[in-house]
Amino acid sequence: MNIVISSGHGLYVRGAQGLIDEVDEARRVTDRVTTIAKATGINITAFHENTARTQADNVNSIVRFHNSQQRDLDVSIHFNSTATGKIEDRAIGVEVLHRENNQQTQVLAGQVAKAISDASGLLLRHQRDSGAVARNNLGFLNNTTAAAILVEVCFVVSRTDVRLYQQYFDEICHAIASSISGQVMPSPDLSAAITSATALPSSGSQPSEWAREAWEWGIANGLTDGISPQNSATREQMLTLLHRYSKINKKQLPPEPKLRALHRDFGDRRD
Repeated sequence: MNIVISSGHGLYVRGAQGLIDEVDEARRVTDRVTTIAKATGINITAFHENTARTQADNVNSIVRFHNSQQRDLDVSIHFNSTATGKIEDRAIGVEVLHRENNQQTQVLAGQVAKAISDASGLLLRHQRDSGAVARNNLGFLNNTTAAAILVEVCFVVSRTDVRLYQQYFDEICHAIASSISGQVMPSPDLSAAITSATALPSSGSQPSEWAREAWEWGIANGLTDGISPQNSATREQMLTLLHRYSKINKKQLPPEPKLRALHRDFGDRRD
């Protein structure tokens, strides 16, 4: 089975805002579902829209990508909000949208919604239809040429929904991957164990020659613990390093133009 999955809205065309951001979370879910499905041999392609500046262009770009692929199923990941957009304590829940008068996608939508609810405790909306909702006014559903569903994972304005989503993020992603592919995925704990067992070894326990002096200086000044010098650094790690440097040096960091120059000269350095 070939699947194309995309996150809703885009980098410049933002979606629902609340306790969490729809675009940010839809991208997280899309990427995680893709990773889980690929690990079990599913042919799945992910897409994030990063260029459109209007809603129409955004939807058209997403649809165009889906229709350019050879696939059996189109999936769009979204998060929902209420008409008022006010933060609420009550549970609101999960639903999955499908094309009107399409039995195939109605059944699938119900399966996906129930799988998410079962995995996380999120309220199953429209329980008579197992969380499936028919829509005839959405560009994604109307214009993609394969079978298509649109997943509304939870409501961004519900404290209960967001708590369950964050607590059971991996379980939700496994539920989506399993239900859209029709295959049983390893449990989140097992997947983590597989990932750990098959992870690539550290890229190097010693610094490159061109970086050795700086690396030893960093250790001596308490900026780093001296472990894994050739591994990638996250943004929080980089900021922590800079913060430590500012404390020991007791000087202001270079002005922004110099920082940009440092990034240009060393940010993409390769051995």
